[in-house]
Amino acid sequence: MLVACLARMMKYAALTATTVVAMSGPASAGVYLGLGLGTKPMVDDAMENVGTPSSQSLRGLVGARLANVSLEGAVNGFGMATQRSGDHTVYQASAALKLSIPIVSQLEAFGRGGLERTWLNMGEDQANLRGDGFLAGVGLELRLNLVVASLSVFADYTVHRTSLESTLDKFDSTLQMVGVGVTMGI
Repeated sequence: MLVACLARMMKYAALTATTVVAMSGPASAGVYLGLGLGTKPMVDDAMENVGTPSSQSLRGLVGARLANVSLEGAVNGFGMATQRSGDHTVYQASAALKLSIPIVSQLEAFGRGGLERTWLNMGEDQANLRGDGFLAGVGLELRLNLVVASLSVFADYTVHRTSLESTLDKFDSTLQMVGVGVTMGI
């Protein structure tokens, strides 16, 4: 099932990359925008008492790169089927440092780590969950310098660790996601 999901995500990433290249203008070095599609998060802790992830994750990101170090900001979201009040969306906003290490030619390995804010609005002030935590991940990125744009395609694995609390509850949550995506220099 994971292989089929990854194959589908790669197809979406290739389609997105083609669309971005077709629409893009000249790129400037250093600053980039990106879009990523991830698996339905894997949950193996107290978050299961709140609900279960019900959709794949979607991530929008903006970054600035200097040499092999990037500063990235991202917003991630995925559906959650809650036990109390039905379907809602979990949002995560993060700021992270990314270190890229060249492997061969245009292929790089990277590690990413940063701080994150997570929230789940369940429609009741007492039940709404919010919390701070961190993310850590690794991945591969293929950097393409095309005539009209600086483009990259990436695949990553990320762990999100957050302490969530509401008026009714408090717990630590760990989510794991595999994702693919594309970035474009602006």
